[in-house]
Amino acid sequence: MMDPRPQPTPDDLRESSRSVRDADRPPENWRTTTEIADAVPEIADAPTRGSGREDLLATIEELRLADEELRMQSEALTASRDALNEERTRFREMFDFAPDAYLITDLYGTIRDANVAASRMLGVESRSLVGKALPSFFEQSARKQFPHQLDQLCDQNRLDDWEMWLQPRHGTRIAVAASVARSSRNYLAAEYRWIIRDCTKRRAADEEIREVIRQLEARIALGTVHLAAAYRAKEDLLVSERKARREAEAANSAKSDFLALLSHEFRTPLQAIFGYTEMLEREIHGPLTDLQRGDLRRIQLSQQHLLGLITGILDFARIDSGHGIEVHPEPTSVDEILLRMEGMIGSQLEPKDLEYNYRCDNSAVVAQADAAMLQQIVLNLLANAIKFTPFGGSITLECKSEDDTVAIRVIDTGIGIPGDKIEAVFQPFVQIRERNALSNGTGLGLAISRTLANAMGGSLTATSNLGKGSIFTLRLRKT
Repeated sequence: MMDPRPQPTPDDLRESSRSVRDADRPPENWRTTTEIADAVPEIADAPTRGSGREDLLATIEELRLADEELRMQSEALTASRDALNEERTRFREMFDFAPDAYLITDLYGTIRDANVAASRMLGVESRSLVGKALPSFFEQSARKQFPHQLDQLCDQNRLDDWEMWLQPRHGTRIAVAASVARSSRNYLAAEYRWIIRDCTKRRAADEEIREVIRQLEARIALGTVHLAAAYRAKEDLLVSERKARREAEAANSAKSDFLALLSHEFRTPLQAIFGYTEMLEREIHGPLTDLQRGDLRRIQLSQQHLLGLITGILDFARIDSGHGIEVHPEPTSVDEILLRMEGMIGSQLEPKDLEYNYRCDNSAVVAQADAAMLQQIVLNLLANAIKFTPFGGSITLECKSEDDTVAIRVIDTGIGIPGDKIEAVFQPFVQIRERNALSNGTGLGLAISRTLANAMGGSLTATSNLGKGSIFTLRLRKT
């Protein structure tokens, strides 16, 4: 940007050069000291009085001194002229080298001088711009503002960032920002210096930013609408969820009540059947034949199976209804409880000719557990293994002492469980069985067993190899 302070104009420079040349040119009747000195002998030969001769010599000496002074002044003027020309050249180079358009006008906007950048911006050569009206390049609205903008310079030294549109002689219009400064307080005689910058790219960038902002605002508004819709949908879902939860809780309560009632009602006639089968077994009403004894044994097995189903349903109904499980953990000899398992399941092993093995690496191991719950879990795991192990298979019950826990494992050679179904078998009423096989049981044993294990602070997990068998592991804390 050029310095807006008053700079020498080309007219000032031309007037200064003219003064230097006039000062350097001697008058027409001027005679040099050399010419006067040549005339001295002639004057000296003329008959004069002695005092006149001395006065003449003094005058000649004064003329020599004046000539020397004039010569020195002439040299100084020449040096000043050269310096002024050099300064003018430097000013012109800076003037033309400026990247922004720089123009000098009068009060009415008539261009007195313009640099190369102004020539490029307006599409007219610099020499041809002189004498043209700068407002003629303005857009119509800017032409109307021109007098008012210059009037503002009466109250301030300069005017900055007057944005307008310029129309070059050739090409499309361009957006510019003009800064104007006045060289003198004399309103009519002052010069006006203009610095005009091309801000087309800046305006384009501003417009892009405004467009991006408009798009963002539109997206925010749309997002707000979607968010409000999502909130309404969420509220609707919450209302629906609360309603569904209340309905599910009511249905669950009704289911638990129904299961408890049904199991209780089943127990009453089942107890009567137990009584009559016991009377038949004791032969109170007469002896039984071998065929009748076989039928009675099958009736008793069915009774035990039905009792197990009813017990499982009652346990699940109690747990599912939200009633807390009463746990009485105490130091319990694991080996002592596991040793009794074979006698409890022996009658179930015989019909399928299953091999049973029990091994314990530490018979003195003690776990913190509820003995009744531990026995029920192991019986459920063994019953599950018997149910899904084919004829002639084997079942192994083992107990191992680990770091801080006791691991009780039931290992079978049954049908196995698919990898994606291992966790599902611990859900209520879920059973994994072979195709076309009849359902045997309610699918509650494993779900109840895991719940009881968690209640004692332990865990129940499973691993399986499909078609080769499964391993169920109960872990309890050591004392």
